[in-house]
Amino acid sequence: MRVQSIGQCRLNTPLFPLPLEQVTLNAIRDVLPDSLILEACRDVGYRFRRRVLTPVVTVLHMLLAAIWPEESFQASADLLWDNGRAAGAVPDGQKMPSSGSFAKARGRLPLALWHRVCDAIAAKAEALSQAWASWRGHRVVLTDGTCLSMPAEGDLFAAFGRSSGRGGPRHYPLGRMVTLALANTMTVLAYALGAYRQSEQDLLRTILGRLREDDLLVADRHFAGANLYAEYRAAGVHFLTRAHQRVRVDRLRPVEVCGENDFVADLPVGAKYRREDPSLPKQVRVRLIQATVATRKHPRQTMWFVTSLLDAAAYPADEVVALYGRRWRIETLLEQVKVRLDADVLRSRTAEGVRKEVAARMTALNVIRCLMLEAALAHGQDPMRLSFAGAVRAILAFCPHMATAPPWKLSLLYAGMLETIAERVVPPRLGRQEPRAIRREQKHYPRLRVTRQQWRQQWAA
Repeated sequence: MRVQSIGQCRLNTPLFPLPLEQVTLNAIRDVLPDSLILEACRDVGYRFRRRVLTPVVTVLHMLLAAIWPEESFQASADLLWDNGRAAGAVPDGQKMPSSGSFAKARGRLPLALWHRVCDAIAAKAEALSQAWASWRGHRVVLTDGTCLSMPAEGDLFAAFGRSSGRGGPRHYPLGRMVTLALANTMTVLAYALGAYRQSEQDLLRTILGRLREDDLLVADRHFAGANLYAEYRAAGVHFLTRAHQRVRVDRLRPVEVCGENDFVADLPVGAKYRREDPSLPKQVRVRLIQATVATRKHPRQTMWFVTSLLDAAAYPADEVVALYGRRWRIETLLEQVKVRLDADVLRSRTAEGVRKEVAARMTALNVIRCLMLEAALAHGQDPMRLSFAGAVRAILAFCPHMATAPPWKLSLLYAGMLETIAERVVPPRLGRQEPRAIRREQKHYPRLRVTRQQWRQQWAA
């Protein structure tokens, strides 16, 4: 462990105030050292003046906003400054920068810098995941999409669009995001953020190149279809999905029978897709497996699965079906991003700010994953049994102590934090299914049809 990266090189005396970089989020600084952020600045050609809110401080400020439970940039700024004052990094009498100064600091960081930092942390988490990533020689990767809301600003409506329903257009812009994550560690390999009207399949195409050859992509029916299967195979990626609802399995002619309700067939690619993309073949060879599984709606539902793993001896049908059961894990991942890391309703008021904020959330997610993976490796745990919320609590609990501890004690505190993370174990969740419903009633307040500012102006008299 590089002790210096978590801030031990300092003179702990009021006569020598400490820079904020050395006392902010020290619990994660072995994963995200100053050198990584500064190298990203150099790579994208970003030059900056030495000031209080440096790029390192600004990056940490946005990560703190992601994991701190108060869900605001202002809370993150207050906590960062107060922690710096308690640790001696802020001289007595120095005034805290205004919220506008923090906003300008966030705006100064280029989006390309965030992408570099996010990719670097993803690479670290990917490397730590190697011990758990593979199944029968294939790295198992999950994909799914979700929507993110944001403030009702004209620029955001123009950049991302909005949904509509029976009552007309909705009041807030929506962005659409697709992620790729390792099934056995939930490390996010890549993500794509686009407009609401942009399809999840198109977003997936933009990040499909981030997968390795022979990776196994597991997805729901939204990412199924002969044209998509052909694209996956052209990219060197294997796939496993539920059969698309329009596929008539009874009309397919088996090329090879692998077992009962298990056969290989050629799935035709629609003429429409081949006109749009002449490189697509007329058909793609797949294996279809029928199984009875438990779902949210039915305790026993019969369904067909489609995969490019054609060898029944190398890939038994029951194991392939069980592998699809891991797909629900990405639903839990998206819940962690949107609820635990507060990305459900974003706060930035510009399109570029929204993209930076999402990059900060995904970076924070993988930073936490890195620490969970280190804890799992150090204590012989399964990373999928470790609590994500428990890891966040441990990080926040150890940060203040690591900001003020003497240098010799930092490695002990870091090891203690990893041990604490490893102790937060959740029960096994094999074949997990959860209802898309809420148990507690919502508050019976009327819906506000105008903005709060408009309401206050209307009732000012």
